[in-house]
Amino acid sequence: MQLTSACIEDLVLKMSMARDLDEIMTAVRQSARDLIGADGISFVLKDNDCCYYADEDAIGPLWKGQRFPIQSCLSGFAMLQGKVVVINDIFRDGRFPIDAYANTFVKSLVIVPVRQDDPVGAIGAYWSKLDGPSPESIERLERIANTAAVAMTNVALIKSLAAAKEEAAQARDAMILAMASLAETRDHETGDHIRRTQHYVRALAEALQEQEAYAEQLSDEVVDLLYKSAPLHDIGKVGIPDCILLKPGKLEPEEFEVMKTHAELGHAAIATAERYMSSTTPFLSLAKEIAHTHHEKWNGTGYPRGLKGEEIPIGGRIMAIADVYDALVSARIYKPALPHEEAVDIIIKDSGEHFDPKLVQVFSKIAPKFEEIHRAFAKGH
Repeated sequence: MQLTSACIEDLVLKMSMARDLDEIMTAVRQSARDLIGADGISFVLKDNDCCYYADEDAIGPLWKGQRFPIQSCLSGFAMLQGKVVVINDIFRDGRFPIDAYANTFVKSLVIVPVRQDDPVGAIGAYWSKLDGPSPESIERLERIANTAAVAMTNVALIKSLAAAKEEAAQARDAMILAMASLAETRDHETGDHIRRTQHYVRALAEALQEQEAYAEQLSDEVVDLLYKSAPLHDIGKVGIPDCILLKPGKLEPEEFEVMKTHAELGHAAIATAERYMSSTTPFLSLAKEIAHTHHEKWNGTGYPRGLKGEEIPIGGRIMAIADVYDALVSARIYKPALPHEEAVDIIIKDSGEHFDPKLVQVFSKIAPKFEEIHRAFAKGH
């Protein structure tokens, strides 16, 4: 099990670092079938009103290179519905003509759309026996498809940035909206959270500017970059399976380990954009830094790297307070919202443990601004 988890993480990393669509499909072709325990894997792209079977790895021929009308194709059905399709026995299902599988080994299958809202493709797994898909194989395929969605978005954004490098400011804002909206499509609570934390970050950073110790490193330009890059802090969550991301309760230890990978996934996605531009920018550098470090703790017990004290970049320390405050005062399906005063007390008590004591001191003075921001954006205004 531990070896399989390591192999899945390796595949996730390869896709996150892919430079183009071919590299994404190659990574899936080389690893996915063995990880899922399937007899075949296909990578299907949405091509206008057709399903294009772009790549495959299987014990026998499937449909590589062929196109089928999206309305009459099982992969198309999965994309149009935005849902996982599981068929344990193709001879008994009846939704699509059995002739489609006549010259193949397929007897059972699962199809997962790549991005459930407005799918851009699908990944199919096929078995030569009945009742092939297990819950574990379906969950793994979903994670692979979610990561492929992130990787394909990265590639599209990178090409856009390279083609319009002279319009860096416009491309930057487009990337923020595109990537942040992906997180929102996975978890509808994320949209308002993104907007609120963006404003918390600016409020705290502006207050810190008045402190001599931070005035030099928090120029007006840096504060503006913090505000604009903050929406990308949780972009890595796009690669987390729904069964974990949307779980209505406390995560099991192994589930939390998967959830923690979102910091690395977010860092890798933004680093890929930097690599394709052949240079970094203050915006990308700061966005990558915040995505990677906003779960680090002042006492060194955070993740992913266990940074301690001022080893944690200022952007990560600011975002940590904004992120936790919003989590405390916001209702979730697994917990009620805490009152503002109680949330503030919790953060103050965690000064020197979770949070930078100097930042907490400033936060305690401007906490009413946080409450105002939460009220203003409580209903997505």
